Amino acid sequence: RRMEALEVHGAVAAVHHFWLRSFCDVYLETAKPTLRDPGTGTETRRTLLSCVELGLRLLAPFAPFLTEEL
Repeated sequence: RRMEALEVHGAVAAVHHFWLRSFCDVYLETAKPTLRDPGTGTETRRTLLSCVELGLRLLAPFAPFLTEEL
């Protein structure tokens, strides 16, 4: 919505909030015990990769060289 309205600051803030608050603070902290055990966590790893891909796609318009490298 923010990008469609050309509110760049709001769009960057939304992506930042996703990475720090939703992904890192919540999902990664919750998934750590599952990820430590190599025998389990296939679905957790798949979800993790999907979230990283989504986050990089959201970040790409603002930091194209960074997202390309990652």
